[in-house]
Amino acid sequence: MTRKALRTIGRIISGCSCRGISAYLALAAVLPLASSPIFALDYYWDSNTPRPGALVQTMRLNVDAYLPWSSGGSAKAMGMGGAFTAIADDIGGAVEYNPAGLTRLGRADIGALVTANHNTKLNAQGRKTNEWTIAPTYAGAAFRVGRLVCALSRKQPQASSTYLKFSGVRNNLYAPDGAAMSYDTLSDTLDTKDLNTYVLTAAMSVDKLSVGANYNSIKGEVTRAERGRISSQSAFWFTGKNNRFDATEKVNFYGYTMDFGALLDLGTVRIGATARNFMGGVAIKRNIMWQDNFGPASGDTWNWISPAHKETIARFAPTYTAGAAFNIGNRLAVDLDYVNVRLDDVTKALGRLGAEVGVIPGFLAVRGGLKCDFNSLIEDQNIRTNEYFLGAGLKMPALTADASVSFAQSRAGSSGGNVTGSVSAMLKF
Repeated sequence: MTRKALRTIGRIISGCSCRGISAYLALAAVLPLASSPIFALDYYWDSNTPRPGALVQTMRLNVDAYLPWSSGGSAKAMGMGGAFTAIADDIGGAVEYNPAGLTRLGRADIGALVTANHNTKLNAQGRKTNEWTIAPTYAGAAFRVGRLVCALSRKQPQASSTYLKFSGVRNNLYAPDGAAMSYDTLSDTLDTKDLNTYVLTAAMSVDKLSVGANYNSIKGEVTRAERGRISSQSAFWFTGKNNRFDATEKVNFYGYTMDFGALLDLGTVRIGATARNFMGGVAIKRNIMWQDNFGPASGDTWNWISPAHKETIARFAPTYTAGAAFNIGNRLAVDLDYVNVRLDDVTKALGRLGAEVGVIPGFLAVRGGLKCDFNSLIEDQNIRTNEYFLGAGLKMPALTADASVSFAQSRAGSSGGNVTGSVSAMLKF
């Protein structure tokens, strides 16, 4: 039971000619999509903890809760809730959601995205705090040579923060020495500012079908911090148990992954599919730090730092998406996506629905979207969330500007009221 609880603490994380068919087979030769077992992102080590008589000397942790990463791509895509697999008609959205969509761009395009997150979390003293963080999460350029379109991009994953307040005290998390932690408030924050992904994208089209691929070079560090507290001093004295704990995990990533996408344009209807991270190799180095404050203002603390652990993995969060879009010129576009992520301790099934309405067709559009977790199990806890999106965009001859805002609502416990805003722009040449 203790070992299982510790894993909870450690989770981080679409008629082609014969010539056209031959061209696709040549590209697909380096993009194998053969089925293979799902890789378990688990890490093992043995270490004597500093407390005599410790109950736990072997820790088993994974980074599943970190994954899959997303930069947001573009404010247009984010305004539609990420339902963009069968649309993917701007540079950031294509690189993020379906590389085959790159063929829908012009001769040359430059795009950038900036996101602002309003996060709610617990501070070191156990009090609920709110703050805004602003980060450039996407920048890229694309150019066309005949049927082939190439792009070079830099992506940074969106940071996240979850705050939950429970109706009663919970005791299901354990420190490395086996001691049960008590808490009725919990925050879980993910800091990604030191992680960058550089992406080389290539896509080509023949008739109505387009295919594309990403090569993602990953390098940098992600920090995850969980804090648990008992909100009142009287509750602490009544339970007589630990009222504060901090678990901080620093994970360094270095390696690459590859994505594949296909897009079939039938005019009014478009069909898209992607396989993200279907192959690659990522080296990971991790350190964990645990701190307990055993009594309010008592000064009694206990710190534990894990030995560094290194491992290289070949199956890095494989994620599969299928989408269909209905499009009526510049007046209406609707996209519905299904996303599946299945790892060792995490099973995710996500539905995304997005719509765009041309208020002034070809110039001004408004958007809305919904992202729903049909299933999001981490260990035995269902942390499903619904996220709602709004957006708008202006399209001019050489410049497209978009903005979006999202609202997250947690089903378990009380939401921290997190809000994400984004602004993106794309220049066409």
